Amino acid sequence: MADWIRNLRDAGDILRRAKNPAELAKALVPNAWLARKVLNLDAPRSEGPIAASDAAEALRKLGNALKVEVIGEDGRVDYEKLQASETFAELERTSQLLHHVDPEQLTTDDARIAFWINVYNVLAIHGVLATGVRESVMEIPSFFGVVAYRVGDFVVTLDEIENGILRRNAPHPATKARLFDDDDPRLALCPDHVDARIHAALVCASTSCPPVAFYEAGRLDDQLDLAADNYVATDVRVDHEARAVRLPITFRYYESDFGRHAGVQLFLLNHATEEQKKSLQAAFDADYPFDYHRYDWSLNS
Repeated sequence: MADWIRNLRDAGDILRRAKNPAELAKALVPNAWLARKVLNLDAPRSEGPIAASDAAEALRKLGNALKVEVIGEDGRVDYEKLQASETFAELERTSQLLHHVDPEQLTTDDARIAFWINVYNVLAIHGVLATGVRESVMEIPSFFGVVAYRVGDFVVTLDEIENGILRRNAPHPATKARLFDDDDPRLALCPDHVDARIHAALVCASTSCPPVAFYEAGRLDDQLDLAADNYVATDVRVDHEARAVRLPITFRYYESDFGRHAGVQLFLLNHATEEQKKSLQAAFDADYPFDYHRYDWSLNS
């Protein structure tokens, strides 16, 4: 399928879900012009500074509680159950702790990557409940550009966590614009490199996302490998009859993170099962093109 046709189709998939014309209009406005919806404003005033490592541990414990209470084995979230649960109250308390954290205390890549993946995944869940989303986050097409947390002195949206921090201010896949100016202090929060495995770990509250999980700095490499292995095993297949490799459109959106086309091939081979690997290598040797799955923006509920 020609890229322009695919892009038009993808835009239609997003825009048709908008809950009203006002939300649709916001999709056409640069994120910097939109009012942010900061979900953790009600931070306790009596709290003193909190070590970033303690905040990371609180996020990990919250993730464990979410997995026990409202996240199924398939990684889907029971949002209705969460809304009325003590776990949601704990989510709100943990998000408020982030006010009192200096994220610049996180000095290793593993600590930074694990922390920001967990913040992203919690914020996405929190955002669904706070905005009243029912069937898709694309009911609010600006969702990723306005739903935000305050973390220490910084306010960060979902887009800014992913594309500004974790992707080291790489161009946004939709707008091709960089989210941070060259003098933005949030650039100091970035890891030293882009780890493409984050795309198997960041969960945007949609069906086409990977299952919800939470990460620890001390185990990050193994956990990201497991996430990437599962992502490839679940969502990548070779169609020898059609002579195509079918894979998530994430690999097209973020192809530069993987090292372009050849890098995507290497990533797939590195994370494929043995059976998949043989089939993929045969497909690559025969120059099969990539065929990307249509993104399903239905809520991961």
